[in-house]
Amino acid sequence: MTYRKQFNSDKSAIVNLPLAPERTTKSVAKKTVPPQKISYSIVHAIPGRIRFRIPLLAIDSEYANKLKLVIESDPRVTNVRANPVAASIVINYQVGVISDNQMREHLISLIQTAQDVVVPKQVTAKSIILTIFDGVINLIDSTRNINQARNAIVHQRFRTDVWERILSTSRSIIKRLKSATIFILPNKRRQLHGNVEVSQRLKLQP
Repeated sequence: MTYRKQFNSDKSAIVNLPLAPERTTKSVAKKTVPPQKISYSIVHAIPGRIRFRIPLLAIDSEYANKLKLVIESDPRVTNVRANPVAASIVINYQVGVISDNQMREHLISLIQTAQDVVVPKQVTAKSIILTIFDGVINLIDSTRNINQARNAIVHQRFRTDVWERILSTSRSIIKRLKSATIFILPNKRRQLHGNVEVSQRLKLQP
């Protein structure tokens, strides 16, 4: 322990006082991991057409789908052909709208940022109809509960009145229709368009 000498006013006494330990403040910097760069190479490029080789396409189907989606969303792009087996993607685009260099840089930017894009959910016509059936069934159940509560208050007992019979019958019919729908309707997927953020991110600033 370190001591320091302190003199009193008449300089006749010496008192050894311990020094207060120095406070060391260590600032811990937040470590931010930079996003991983997507490896790519330009295999072929002519005005209006460019082909990229991207190794990630062969091992990450989710990234391949996202990249194809964001590139197809660009109004300047006329055609996109992705080949995950060959880890390549061919993009055809309109000539003369912007320079080839600008379009190339734009596509490279999409290659790097496609993994961060939220892909719109895909739904089926069957799932939409089943959701409607579930909503109607829940509505009928709520109405039945209200009717039963009213009967309990008015008649002081549970009573199967006309409304209870109608609601119960309607619920049974809708459940049968729901069961039949599961076997009748195909599982055809339809992509929801409405992700404004994706379309806005694809706009190239002049």
